[in-house]
Amino acid sequence: MTPDNRREIFSHRDEAAVIKGISQDDGSERTITDKSLGEAIVFVSEQAATDAATAYIVYGQSTCLSYTDCLSVYRDYGAVLRQAQR
Repeated sequence: MTPDNRREIFSHRDEAAVIKGISQDDGSERTITDKSLGEAIVFVSEQAATDAATAYIVYGQSTCLSYTDCLSVYRDYGAVLRQAQR
């Protein structure tokens, strides 16, 4: 992911997002819908580490971010995204 890609994603940080791919103890998939893209990136990067390989975010019409995409954006913008949550 290029710096321009990360900047573009960051510019959409206030859009609604859906987190998918997080497995619950019973094996079913948990979907989280009450977060903005910025909050979702922070959540996946910081809190979904146990399901990191399968977690992903959907936002906009059908744009998806994988766990590694989230980490890439978080590396550049994590401090700003965390600050916005306060």
